[in-house]
Amino acid sequence: MSNPKLELITEFFKQWGKDITRAENLFNTDDYFFEGLLVLSCYIGALARHRYPQETKDWKSYKKIVSEYSGQNAIYENIDLLFFYQWPRSKLANAKTYKRMTNHSDLVALLQAQFGDEDNIRNDPKRYQKREDLLAYIESKNVGWFDEANFMQYIELFSNNQILYEFLRCEAVHNADFQLFSRAYQVADNKQTYEDNHQINRAVILATVKCIVEKLKSECLGNTKWPQEL
Repeated sequence: MSNPKLELITEFFKQWGKDITRAENLFNTDDYFFEGLLVLSCYIGALARHRYPQETKDWKSYKKIVSEYSGQNAIYENIDLLFFYQWPRSKLANAKTYKRMTNHSDLVALLQAQFGDEDNIRNDPKRYQKREDLLAYIESKNVGWFDEANFMQYIELFSNNQILYEFLRCEAVHNADFQLFSRAYQVADNKQTYEDNHQINRAVILATVKCIVEKLKSECLGNTKWPQEL
């Protein structure tokens, strides 16, 4: 006997698949790359609202669905040292939450001594570090000013998951500022192209959206529940 609810859920995710395919077609072109990027970012937010309707804070639901459904925590949990170094000069310099991290300048000096300064790490894989590895290194220096509890609470603000939210969900969507990609003009073809400049590259973003949908679909069909009922 057919299950009407299961059929509706199947159609719901079939439509999501079609929507993502359309966004991907834009995303894979030079002329409409940013449009596709914006759509994919908004899809993450929409899926998060479906999954966590009780969550009143957009950043919490957005980051939570990325953490729980993207299948790429090995990337999203990384701390971006370049962002950590540059934070005092960024648009988030006066954000109250970021200011709660103590001894930021001392930590920057300590980490630069080990991993290199901004120019050294900009295009180096060591730019992205696990928080546990950073903690182990800092503790090995036995500096009296280090506050481990504070560090572990606020270092996540410099994670790739936070960067995805701050610079794709917020800056790109609200201010048309696409900091995760660099513009490049191809003289021979007389056209503008876009190059990845971050670990969260176009392949990661596309895979994130697709994986969220597939994991949600599997969970919903397996339990005969809508995302908001899980």
